[in-house]
Order: sequence, then C-alpha cells, then structure tokens
Amino acid sequence: MAQHDLSEDDYLHVGNRDGYGGYSQAERDALEYCERFATDHMSIDQALIDRMVEYFGDEVLVDMTLSIGCWIAFGRLNQVMDVSVSCPLRMKSPEEAAQQEDASGDGKGDILAMRSARFV
Repeated sequence: MAQHDLSEDDYLHVGNRDGYGGYSQAERDALEYCERFATDHMSIDQALIDRMVEYFGDEVLVDMTLSIGCWIAFGRLNQVMDVSVSCPLRMKSPEEAAQQEDASGDGKGDILAMRSARFV
C-alpha cells in the first residue's frame, strides 16, 4: 500500500468517500464512478465522464472502466458458480506451510509458502 501512497485509512473510508478528508476530488470522483458503474451504471452522466477524463485522461479512464467491469464480472461469476460456498479456502500460516514443505523432503520449497501464506 505504501508504494502506492495509500494508507489503511484510505481503504477503511471507501464507503464514506465524501466524509473522509484523505481523498482528493479526483479520488472521490473515481470512487463515485466505481460505485455508480457497479450499482446504477445508467446514472453515469457526461459531467462525471468529463471530470474523469480531465483528471485521468482517456486512456486511464478506459483502463479503469475495463478493470471495474472485469471485477464486477468476476464477482458475479463467483456468485453464479457459488464458489464461496462450494470451494472454501483455508489459509495456512507461513510457518505451517514451511513445516509441510520441510516434511516433504524434496527441497524444492514453495515461494508462496516462504513469502506469505498458502491456500489448502
């Protein structure tokens, strides 16, 4: 997060974009664009598009729009396929994953286990 100049508070206040002083007007408009795209895409008007283009340019707005659409589609796919219920994930701690790798004795290791956690 820090490499992108984001704080934990920035994430915690996404649902309260207008009441949080940590966002620029461009960031508030981007959050509004995301919300409207997801919940009421027909309400996106030319005024919002014009502001978005002014802040971010045409190319970034197209990239942002494609990203939002992909994430919405991915969420809907998970809902339709009931992924969250039919494929529950349990995360191992990095220590548990490393112990399992040590027990295998193949010496290959698992980069995900070494750096973070591992899904089982």
